[in-house]
Amino acid sequence: MLNAGFDILVDSLYETLSLFFYLYPTYLLMEYLEHRMSRRSMIYIRKAKQFGPAVGAVTGLIPQCGFSAAASNLYATGLITLGTLIAVFLATSDEMVPVLLSGGVGAAMITKVLGLKVLFGAAAGFLIDLFLPQKFISHKKEPDIEAFCQREKCKCNNKENIWRSAFKHTEKISLFIFLFALIINTAFMFGGKEILQDMLVSAPVLSKFIAAGIGLIPSCYPSVLISQLYLEGTISFGTLMAGTLSNAGLGLLVLYRVNVNLKENLRISALLYGLGVFFGLITEFLFA
Repeated sequence: MLNAGFDILVDSLYETLSLFFYLYPTYLLMEYLEHRMSRRSMIYIRKAKQFGPAVGAVTGLIPQCGFSAAASNLYATGLITLGTLIAVFLATSDEMVPVLLSGGVGAAMITKVLGLKVLFGAAAGFLIDLFLPQKFISHKKEPDIEAFCQREKCKCNNKENIWRSAFKHTEKISLFIFLFALIINTAFMFGGKEILQDMLVSAPVLSKFIAAGIGLIPSCYPSVLISQLYLEGTISFGTLMAGTLSNAGLGLLVLYRVNVNLKENLRISALLYGLGVFFGLITEFLFA
C-alpha cells in the first residue's frame, strides 16, 4: 500500500514537473505580449493564425503533452485559433511513442503513426477554421491576455518583472494539475486500468468509440494503456489511432482550468472525441 502511494505521488510529480518547462515559457511569452504588444505585433499574430494548424500539428508530435497544455493557454487568450488547438490535441502523442519503441516497434511503424497524426491534425485544423459555424464556438477572435490575467488574479501588472508574473501563473496551474493528477493516478492504480482494458477487449466492434472516450481522460495513462494493448495484439491499429488522437494528455484539463466558457470546453471535447472516432475508422479502413 505504501509502495503504491509512493508510486502515485512520484507519477503525479513527474507529470506536473514535466509540464513546467512548457508552461513557464508560454506564460512568459504571454506576459511579454501583454506589456509590449503593438499594432504591428497584432498584424503578425493575425497572419500567423492562418498557418496555425500546420504548425500546431507538427509541434504536437513532440513526446509528452507539454505543447497541448501550452496550446490551451494560448487558445484561452485568443492567440491561436480553435483549429490550431485541435491540431495540437490530435497530434499530441504523450507517452505513446516511448511505449511503442520499448515494445520493439520499428521506425517505419512509428513514422506511419506520427505521419497520420500530423496529417489528420493539420487537415482537421484547417477545415475547422474554414468551415466550422461561428455559432458552434463563441470564442474571441482577438488576443485578450489582460482579461486572462484578471481572471487568474495573479496581480501580474509589473511590467519590469514579467519573469515573476509568469512564474505566478505557472505556480497556480501546476498546483491544480498536481492535485488532479493525484486523483486520476489513484483511480488508475486501484482498478481503473483493468476496467478500461476490459471495456476495450470485450467490445471489439465498438472499440474505436470506447478508445476515443478513454483518450479524453486527461492523463498519460490512456496513451500508455492503449499503446500496450496494441503491442499485445489485443486492439487494432484503428483503435490505437482513435484513442491516441483524442488523448491530449493534460492539455484538455488545462483548457477546462484556464478557459472560462464551460459550454465551449464541452463542445471542444465532443469535437475531439468525434474526430478521434472518425479518423480511427478511416485508419481501420485504409490499413485493415
